[in-house]
Amino acid sequence: KCFFGPRCRFLHDVGEYLAGKPSDLGQRCVLFDTFGRCPYGVTCRFARAHLGDGHQNIVNAALAQQWEGKLLVRNNLSKDLQRQLRKRKFVFQKAEEYLRGLKPRGGDGDSPVLQEEGEDPKAEALQSPSSRGDGVAPSIPTVGPLTDEDVTKLRPCEKKKLDIQGKLYLAPLTTCGNLPFRRICKRFGADVTCGEMAVCTNLLQGQSSEWALLKRHHTEDIFGVQLEGAFPDTMTKCAELLNRTIEVDFVDINVGCPIDLVYKKGGGCALMTRSNKFEQIVRGMNSVLDVPLTVKIRTGVQEKINVAHKIIPKIREWGASMVTVR
Repeated sequence: KCFFGPRCRFLHDVGEYLAGKPSDLGQRCVLFDTFGRCPYGVTCRFARAHLGDGHQNIVNAALAQQWEGKLLVRNNLSKDLQRQLRKRKFVFQKAEEYLRGLKPRGGDGDSPVLQEEGEDPKAEALQSPSSRGDGVAPSIPTVGPLTDEDVTKLRPCEKKKLDIQGKLYLAPLTTCGNLPFRRICKRFGADVTCGEMAVCTNLLQGQSSEWALLKRHHTEDIFGVQLEGAFPDTMTKCAELLNRTIEVDFVDINVGCPIDLVYKKGGGCALMTRSNKFEQIVRGMNSVLDVPLTVKIRTGVQEKINVAHKIIPKIREWGASMVTVR
């Protein structure tokens, strides 16, 4: 039954649809043979393999039961999360706490710098609402057993370890390293895979096309995502977002992209020339992640001028677990 009645613009006669549908491409449907069910039904280009009497979609119950409850592709963007991001209702508690610890360089509108040593970045967050003047209560629970997980961060030795020594690492490949390509590489022996470069601002806006770059197949046992951004606020918030919503083993920062569209905005390899912003991004993302943080850089930005050997020791001090050089 169609609830739109005569106002409906869609076709409801299956026989009429099949009469005008192009002929099938083959006798067997790989989805039906693999999973026991084809979600496309009569619209499938191999529909004759799983259509019964009355054009009903056939289901192989025994085979479908084997896959029941198994999530083949993870890290999908739910409608509820997308709605929160688009309406800016998602709460970035850890990121905001870190960003409050960044002191403005001065009154000239320059970017903020890291808090001076000896000052407690959590002091403002733990003050009473009246002392801060913003009317927001602190995030410490007032009912139930008292824990320190909201106050005390994980030490580096307590974070999840990434053991990839002696393993083959498939580098993130923009416009090429999508999920089907990575599945093929896994069959040929790749141990560690990483998604394509994802722009952090697009992820924070809930763009479905950008979130598709974060999808992970169940065969990818060691999987990471790569983020691109130019500012510590967006990169730190995006790191906290992914840390709470997707399954990932490490997060990589793209500091090697030479594309003009990225470079002119201060992202990619341009971060190698902006050490202050670079440091804030690495420290901020590391403070909100429960998984290792890695960085991909180039040997240098200008021709025949290598600076990677000078930057790598600093990146280690900032908290990155691994640096790859392109």
